[in-house]
Amino acid sequence: TLWPESYAVAEVNFFRHMARQALQDIFYLKCQQLCTRILVGTSFSTYVLKTVVMHLLNTIPLSSWSRREFLMRLQDIMCYLHGSLEEKRLNHFLFGNENMPEDIILPPAFQMAELLNLFQHLVQDPTAHAKALRDFEELQDR
Repeated sequence: TLWPESYAVAEVNFFRHMARQALQDIFYLKCQQLCTRILVGTSFSTYVLKTVVMHLLNTIPLSSWSRREFLMRLQDIMCYLHGSLEEKRLNHFLFGNENMPEDIILPPAFQMAELLNLFQHLVQDPTAHAKALRDFEELQDR
């Protein structure tokens, strides 16, 4: 297997894995799409949101990503993002993730890598952290 320098292949494989595991239509993509629209005009990237969704997909049973629990999953996404902001820590989903589904085969360098904090810049820059917290408050108001 050849791995390009981007993580796109592994991410696509993860979402395909989730789709195969689902017994019914799941709404994680709709949750992600809605949150992505809400992010416009904030300091949060869509990649941050996708990372949050992937972490939650790996912890919340797929049966809970249904239409009737849609609002709860949106709330989970916002809570996870808020907690990550408070801690100034959002781990990259692929690096060092010990909870990766077994059929997602990652290169050994990914498996053995130290956790990578996507919010490291917030640790180093208190002004950026304060702005991110303000942006989050704005997201909640939307």
